[in-house]
Amino acid sequence: MGIVDVGGWVAPGMELIYEQGTPDFRGQWPAIESMLELAPARLGRGDWAHPALALPAVPSRRVRRDAWDTDHAEPPVPPVPAGVLHDNSTARVAALDDAGVALQLISPGPSIDACLQLPSNLAAGVFAAYNRYITAYCHAHPQRLGAVLQIHGSEPRWSAQEVAELRHEPSVRAVSLCLAVRISPDDGRFDPLWEALEQAGLPLLHRPSFCARIWTPGRLVAYLAGSGVLERFPGLRVGFVAGDSEGAADELTRRGDAGSSGDTGLASRLFAAATASQLQRGSDGATAMLWASDFPLRGSLRSELDLVRGALGARAEEVLIGAPRRFLGA
Repeated sequence: MGIVDVGGWVAPGMELIYEQGTPDFRGQWPAIESMLELAPARLGRGDWAHPALALPAVPSRRVRRDAWDTDHAEPPVPPVPAGVLHDNSTARVAALDDAGVALQLISPGPSIDACLQLPSNLAAGVFAAYNRYITAYCHAHPQRLGAVLQIHGSEPRWSAQEVAELRHEPSVRAVSLCLAVRISPDDGRFDPLWEALEQAGLPLLHRPSFCARIWTPGRLVAYLAGSGVLERFPGLRVGFVAGDSEGAADELTRRGDAGSSGDTGLASRLFAAATASQLQRGSDGATAMLWASDFPLRGSLRSELDLVRGALGARAEEVLIGAPRRFLGA
């Protein structure tokens, strides 16, 4: 395995999600359709050339506006080809080739994150449709494009089944878990999910924008470690990816060595992703660092990688290749 980027994004129009939904999900579509808005196209940033249907972000919640703000963000130079954020996976692979990146993990943008405001059973339907969309997006290039499945903490049984069903898709590399306020991931009902992840060899990729505000990286680590989840499931690995405004890497750095309580194995199972700008500021902490490019939202992939190499020097190979291999269990 060569260079790995854990922070790639798609922003599929909800039209694409509808196409992948089950008949039961389509039967519930009117409840979702009434909430949808037309999101303007971000020309030159991998979007379609026309507006796409999207779930609007919760008004009181700042969801990755540093990367997704269309009013102030300039298009990358050269522009990203149309459709990379939706259905043009071939152009994404071409960008990986140009930058010399072997594998990119792909997560969804704010329209899917906004499902936190939906009833959990309805959100699970959206996630199931998205999961089939993203595996279809990655299907032609499973060694280069890594699908990150989206599951729901309020539906742990469904989530475990979703992991078991899709684990054999060659592109599936990680899982993100939507956590609402009234959820305790140390609850015994989560054990089938942790077991499914462990059996599948898939790490948990925690995104704060996908969860209620209380689920910061530090709080999640405290719950999983203090309740014995990480002890009971020694194969479970956890990574944290966020934009600069959410500071997952910075928070874990402030926490210091997560294994200081005596469990040295714990520290080796925690990973924090950082953009080039975070790495330039020196976020290296006790946890293993990963690189998250925010492609195609934050400049060209090649220029971001050049910044990472410049910031890390001799440490670049560990962050770009060594730590990702351990995180993915490769």
